Amino acid sequence: MHAVRKLNPLEVENIAFLTRYDLDFGLLEPTENGLRKGILDATNEYRKFLLRNAIHNYSSQEQGQDHKLYVPAHFLLPTGEVVSARASLYRPDTKMGDARVWFSRMRNYCQPHDILVSLWSKEGLWILNATRVRFATSASLSEHYRKLLHAFTEGRESIFEELLEKLRELSARGPIPVYKQADAGGGHLLETELGIRQNSSENPDYKGIELKSTRAPRLARSNLFVKVPDWELSQVIDAQDMLREFGYRRGRERKLNCTISAAAWNAQGLKFEVDEESDLLHVVSQRIDIPKPETWRLQGLRDKLTAKHADTFWVTGESHFVGPVEYIHFQSATQTSKPIVQQLSPMLRSGAITMDHMLTSSGDKGPEFKVHKKHINELFPAPIFHDLTVH
Repeated sequence: MHAVRKLNPLEVENIAFLTRYDLDFGLLEPTENGLRKGILDATNEYRKFLLRNAIHNYSSQEQGQDHKLYVPAHFLLPTGEVVSARASLYRPDTKMGDARVWFSRMRNYCQPHDILVSLWSKEGLWILNATRVRFATSASLSEHYRKLLHAFTEGRESIFEELLEKLRELSARGPIPVYKQADAGGGHLLETELGIRQNSSENPDYKGIELKSTRAPRLARSNLFVKVPDWELSQVIDAQDMLREFGYRRGRERKLNCTISAAAWNAQGLKFEVDEESDLLHVVSQRIDIPKPETWRLQGLRDKLTAKHADTFWVTGESHFVGPVEYIHFQSATQTSKPIVQQLSPMLRSGAITMDHMLTSSGDKGPEFKVHKKHINELFPAPIFHDLTVH
């Protein structure tokens, strides 16, 4: 069972709208042959959607017409009209009993290779056509779209607006002196001024929203997450061992402060290598005795990225100094929702995503994965830009 085809820009925008509000959905792509025969493959992802919402579990369903399950369904057409239908979930006697789904009179309401979105509510399955309508516009202008989507989105939207208002108020104060003189000083200032307590929690910063602060024009990269290597797969045993083998001395202290990228070797003779076949990310070295000092499971990095950035505001501030004191004026924010995790590997390979080591003999800040700001829209669908200086 094949996944749906590559999405076009309108479809990506619609999926971004759904992920922005953390809506769970399933995607279907009816083929010309499927519409003619009245058969749709329930892809692996669609089966997971049904299972997550306790709608149906194909793995426990027997084959044949006698075991077919019927579920109430509704088409929400591009015109805003609602048409009741019935979903048939079944496994045929033929072949291996592959999972199938069909909606009554479906061929009247879509064209071959349209991308259909399924949502679940107490009324049953709702089918929306992501190829023929812009969800964000219809959610404002069409009564039935507004009624359906508003129930899903209103709570989340209020939190977004609440945070935006706080950020606008912060921007209106103009340049603010930085308390902590370091690369992390912008983030520390932002959280302090928003009343967020400093802690070591991995949870998002503001009511489920992750906050990231970058300076303009000083920093070209934004922090994604911190993730230590899988030491059991690595050739060094821990961070201090990495420091001993590849660090350098500055004064009385040994350090390893460097950026690692797949694009080029760094001064310490280190770079990234993506092993797609084994689904691993290696730090490789030019030393024969330790060719692969550090290794991560790529799935672990994908999981971390997903958990950290369900919703993120990337806040940018203009930085300048008055004598030794740095001032930051927060001026814009880019809002993103769930990342496209399939992009992680190619962006690591291209050097768009890098990692910073900040190791010293007195401590370890953890390997910090970063993305170049100009590539954020490759990792997150349809980012939304907010000018904080406009009220």
